[in-house]
Amino acid sequence: MSNNNARPKGAASERGDAGAAFGQAMTGVKTRCGQLDASITAHDFENVEYTARDAARMWLTGRAACRRLIECSATSSPYANAAWRLLEDNYMTLMELLERATRTIDVPRMRRALRELRGTLMTAMARPLSALKESHGGR
Repeated sequence: MSNNNARPKGAASERGDAGAAFGQAMTGVKTRCGQLDASITAHDFENVEYTARDAARMWLTGRAACRRLIECSATSSPYANAAWRLLEDNYMTLMELLERATRTIDVPRMRRALRELRGTLMTAMARPLSALKESHGGR
């Protein structure tokens, strides 16, 4: 006899997993944005590049989790709507910091790397997450 106690994950479990991953990623982005701001202000440009890449990686991870979260939620879910707004807010903050860093740094290699990060994030933000994003007229 086989034990069938293991059940496939349901939508609630998947939503919880995606929600936890999203929350961790957005907390990480917010922390890195604070560090990035401090590094730009202090002209610690080597740390700017590292922190910017880390923040971008976390935002992309959060975007993927947000997509899963929205796919598991009803289109009009307040939780999904809040997740989308937080993703968008963190995107705007990160883009502003990357632009500020690009204007501040005189090292061509670093400026190029920061512009590439901005381009990667802009491309990701332009891709629809789901019907939720399309219904908000988002980027």
